[in-house]
Amino acid sequence: MKKIIFYLLILCTSLFAVQEYEVFIRQYQNSDGKLFVTLRKWRDKEEIKYLLADTQTLQTAIATLQSHQLFPLDARFEKTNFAHILYQKGVLSEAIAPVSKSIFLTMDMCPSQKKGYESEFIARLTQQNGKTPIAIAITSKWIENHEDAFKEIAQNPQLDITWINHSHTHFYDKLLKDHENFMLHVSTDVKKEVLELEKTLIQRGVTPSIFFRFPGLIFDEKLLKKIKETYFLVPIGSHAWVAKNEKIQNGSIILIHGNKNEPQGIEMLEEKLPSLVKKYTFKSLAEAFQ
Repeated sequence: MKKIIFYLLILCTSLFAVQEYEVFIRQYQNSDGKLFVTLRKWRDKEEIKYLLADTQTLQTAIATLQSHQLFPLDARFEKTNFAHILYQKGVLSEAIAPVSKSIFLTMDMCPSQKKGYESEFIARLTQQNGKTPIAIAITSKWIENHEDAFKEIAQNPQLDITWINHSHTHFYDKLLKDHENFMLHVSTDVKKEVLELEKTLIQRGVTPSIFFRFPGLIFDEKLLKKIKETYFLVPIGSHAWVAKNEKIQNGSIILIHGNKNEPQGIEMLEEKLPSLVKKYTFKSLAEAFQ
């Protein structure tokens, strides 16, 4: 009982800490001349905080800035790496300019009724490869039903995690066709699906990235445009969905599911691990677009 009350107190405190969360696109140049873009703005008690992205490295951070330091985007932004990948057509499924012998591992955490996650696979991966960059496409619904597992993943010192926005609810109805399903469902609130996941992460001390993966990898041009132009997120696909037996090669963005809903993909990748570790280097997702 005490443990439950403790977690409730932490959750209530965290929820209070992210208020008036909104899209807020501005640019900011620090004292070293580096150009950043603010993506979101919110109030944390008496402080105004911002989620900002380095326009060259694509790394995100949370910072407290002064309003007079922020300006509308101008021609400087248009020349940045961030702008270059944001304006690419479609979704990005492999490295733009692959570095020799590099691959990029992504793991989806869609909602699941199964307990835990693929912890044994993660252990074997890091035993064979050491500290490993991984991009985790996460949903609020999975986090809320797996708080302890999420905490264990987030605090794993052997993982260098990039958190991909995979939507708040990841709606799915097996009776609907793809073009009516996932985020294409008629009742989808895109703003809520995007921003509530980010809030869920921030409330738990985790920084969202600039990357987004559509649930089911299903989208249309209207939705794609909205994710890019309204929310300034870079949609990520997959070049090698392991459970579909898609071939892993240099520059591949690999997709597996860590929520125990697709064990065949985990088993298949585990078999490939010894040869992959010898042949390739796992790199962080941002490095696919440098």
